[in-house]
Amino acid sequence: MKEPGCVYLVGAGPGDEGLITVRGAQLLSCCGCVIYDHLASEKLLNYAAADCERIFVGKQKGRHSRKQEEINEILVEKARQYAVVVRLKGGDPYVFGRGGEEVLALEAAGIPYEVVPGVTSAIAVPASAGIPITHRQLSRSFHVITGHTKADGGLPEDFYHLGDCKGTVVFLMGVSQLGAICRGLMDQGWDRATPAAVIQNGTLPTQKEVRGTLENIEERAKAAQIGTPAVIVAGETAGLRFLSGSRRSLEGVRIGITGTDGFTSRLRGLLESRGASVQAVCRMEVVPIRSQEVLDSYEHLDRYTWLVFTSGNGVRLYLDGLLGLENGCRDDGQGAAPRDLRCLGGRKLAVIGRGTEEALREYHLQADYVPEIFSSRQLALGLAERLTAKDQVLIPRALQGSRELTKILEQAGICCCNLPIYDVKTAEGAGRREEEEQFDFLIFGSASGVAAFFETGHRPGQAKLCCIGEATAKALQRYGYQADCAAEEATVQGITEKILEQAAQTSCQEEL
Repeated sequence: MKEPGCVYLVGAGPGDEGLITVRGAQLLSCCGCVIYDHLASEKLLNYAAADCERIFVGKQKGRHSRKQEEINEILVEKARQYAVVVRLKGGDPYVFGRGGEEVLALEAAGIPYEVVPGVTSAIAVPASAGIPITHRQLSRSFHVITGHTKADGGLPEDFYHLGDCKGTVVFLMGVSQLGAICRGLMDQGWDRATPAAVIQNGTLPTQKEVRGTLENIEERAKAAQIGTPAVIVAGETAGLRFLSGSRRSLEGVRIGITGTDGFTSRLRGLLESRGASVQAVCRMEVVPIRSQEVLDSYEHLDRYTWLVFTSGNGVRLYLDGLLGLENGCRDDGQGAAPRDLRCLGGRKLAVIGRGTEEALREYHLQADYVPEIFSSRQLALGLAERLTAKDQVLIPRALQGSRELTKILEQAGICCCNLPIYDVKTAEGAGRREEEEQFDFLIFGSASGVAAFFETGHRPGQAKLCCIGEATAKALQRYGYQADCAAEEATVQGITEKILEQAAQTSCQEEL
């Protein structure tokens, strides 16, 4: 009988995809099946492989798509089918997540499991609203209570023993019971003026909150139309608001990115640090080109005096192939003897910018030339000044690489070989989704990304369109759109600066 796989109960955090643990993200990237509920951000599913089976088992008050017993059966069934199964649960699996019931079912079936803790909304959501659940001289303890029970929909028995509680009380899943909670606390002796807060969609760009006291918070929450999911906080710390008074430059700005996971990840960090809400749109993937022309270039590398790289992908794919390092193997598949870095002896290296230069350093190689402005045009002009007609240039790069680079070199009388070593294509499952988010800005990382965006049915709506270079901007024109901005430097820093400029201009226009 086949040995069962392992089920990992992974806490997905309170909503913001960035609050999943590193361990949780790693497991998602290698699992064969992910079973998830409605509290987990669906953006987290992007961590999973394209062929990973996805099963939605979400439950909401008044609407149950799956009974708990059925979910338990699915966990056991999929563990017998896949080596790694992830049960993705909102918040932490053991904080009102029924993780214990699922663990008992797995134990009864003899299925190995591991629980990966998650960031619970009981702590993270108040923090996102500037409320510390403990604070010196105000609250030295906190209590987390469910806002309803399965038996009768009322409050749990523990609720009626909070009269002597001097700390902070956090209620999860209790919006429909807000009035009963407030009245119950006051009946137990809590002061009517005790601060209280209700936070909806905590940690997400759509976060909404109301503040008040036990006496008036229900009325204020109704007036603000607070809905689920929401967290209720009562106690002295609910009167605090520990949030920076200075507004970040991209606060509240919604940005969609079309590009590879690596490009999106690097850009996301820069944009989110300035307050933007960032989402991947139409994900792209790098597909190596293993042509005879590429193999021949390895054998005849001594023909060239310069190697020119225009991306980190180009560096890694070409050098891995040259040195026989693809897929961890030191053999190019053609029976040739393994090569080492000495085969590059005598050749000079040029790169388009800092990111590509860093990729080169991964192989303990230094660039001989990096232009001051990181663009194909500046790279070509700089090389044209340094090279002569005796030089032979090899340019391993993307299939859709800018024609400007080779055109300038050829006009200068320099012989160059444009060598396509990879393509950038739409990742599986990256088509248009229903109810897509509306964006203030859309960023395109390549001309192929532009084509994929439109050909999979996406449309920009009212978003401003930003490109990482001239070739990408020209691709937009072919679809009848004009780029609102294009980064002169082909880097994530360059596009971030353009977004900041555009956002500042928009802000000024709105003020006028």
